[in-house]
Amino acid sequence: MTARPIAYIDEKNCIGCTICIDVCPFDAIIGAQNFSHRVNFKECPGCKICITKCPTDCIKIKNIKEDKSHIKEKVKYNFERRKLRVENTKKNYLNSIENQLKKII
Repeated sequence: MTARPIAYIDEKNCIGCTICIDVCPFDAIIGAQNFSHRVNFKECPGCKICITKCPTDCIKIKNIKEDKSHIKEKVKYNFERRKLRVENTKKNYLNSIENQLKKII
C-alpha cells in the first residue's frame, strides 16, 4: 500500500466561504456556507486546486496510506457527476425564470 496525497481542511481556520466547494471539480469537499468544511478522503485525488483558492490558507496536502488503483475511476465518475449537477442547476434556473416571466406577461 502506498501513500497518496489528499487535501485536508483545518476546521479551526475555515470560515465556511464555500469557495473550495465551488472550485473542486471532483465533489470531494463537503460543507455549507458559514460552517466549516471537510474533505471526503475517498473522493479527493489531491489535485491542489482548492489550496490556491482558499482565502484563509486552511487547506493543506497530507499523505494517507491507501491503494491508488481505484482512484482514477472514482475521480472520473465524480467529475462527470458534478458536471451533470451543474448543467441541471442551470436548466432549473432558466426554467424558473421562464415560468416567472410567463406569470408576469
